Amino acid sequence: MDYLAWAEWYDIFYSAADPGDVEFYHGLCRASGGPVLEIGVGTGRIALPLARDGMEIVGIDLNEPMLKVAERKALDVAPLSGSLKLIRADMRKFDLKRQFPVVIIPARTLLLATTEEDQIYTLCCAASHLEPDGTLAFNLFYPDPEMLADDPDEEFLLEVVEKAGGGRYVLTAKNRFDTTNQLNHGVQIAEELDASGKVLRREELEVVVRYLYPDQVVSLCERTGLEVIGLWGDFEGAEVTEESDEIVVIAQHAGNQSQRAHPIL
Repeated sequence: MDYLAWAEWYDIFYSAADPGDVEFYHGLCRASGGPVLEIGVGTGRIALPLARDGMEIVGIDLNEPMLKVAERKALDVAPLSGSLKLIRADMRKFDLKRQFPVVIIPARTLLLATTEEDQIYTLCCAASHLEPDGTLAFNLFYPDPEMLADDPDEEFLLEVVEKAGGGRYVLTAKNRFDTTNQLNHGVQIAEELDASGKVLRREELEVVVRYLYPDQVVSLCERTGLEVIGLWGDFEGAEVTEESDEIVVIAQHAGNQSQRAHPIL
């Protein structure tokens, strides 16, 4: 992945997105009282409003340019009523030597671990940082059959985002699914247009993810000592079906065990 390019375009891609995920994670975090660990904090889209409102947030991300954007955004809203600590770390192998009542992995970040082993280690790290009665929440996209049959050469529209002062961003994407290995070699395309419609620049952002089905999510959680207590098809608690866009997962330690999680490979 081109981390520098992603850091520049990330907030634009999310600027017109449905805020349902933000509301879900904010509600969960505020109900806990914090502190909160966010795995894949990115540019602080979810973490910064919580820190601004008085919560203690620790965010990890491997993408250093993203963290620099988050740091800059934090300065723009300083002083924070709470705190935001940003740490560069690999979600598959980190140890902060503390536990949290809530651990979140938003924005389908778990899927950036592109092997089953790496997904297990990511969930293991999340579980090991979770308090005995704590809650882990994350979301993934639902790999419905129609999506998996996407033409790899066909661009489809994601969003059109209006620019302040005129012009717009046109955001499109292409998917190339490898159904044998459950991988998507995707490309997200951003075009910046001026007020007359002339293309000022175009960026193609590659991303590879390993998608999961609901039963696989439950199995991976069980293998890392977690019990799924909620499995939804959206952020409002709908049933998971082939029509769902999301798989939203809420998990706790199995039997609320306090021991450190170890992967079962």
